[in-house]
Amino acid sequence: MGTLRDLQYALQQKIEELRQRDALIDELELELDQKDELIQRLQNELDKYRSVIRPATAQQVQNTLALPGPDQHRSKRQAISAEPTAVDFSELCHTTLPFYPKSPE
Repeated sequence: MGTLRDLQYALQQKIEELRQRDALIDELELELDQKDELIQRLQNELDKYRSVIRPATAQQVQNTLALPGPDQHRSKRQAISAEPTAVDFSELCHTTLPFYPKSPE
């Protein structure tokens, strides 16, 4: 075995190691508390968004269910060309395009 002085030195080293570990544990606990607080704030934000999204999603599902079924006739949409293929610009300047009033729907 070692001398009394060696044992006292080893004891001081172990005490210092324990202090360092305690300091590290305190730092990690503080970091954990901060992260828990962040998680709680984010959870609250997520709950706010979910409270908005769920009603909107339910309304969208309801609108989808209200669409005409396969036994009902639904007109196809017509495609519109972005530019005419053969255009006489002098003729186009004197052409009046028809106006059709539309409802907001």
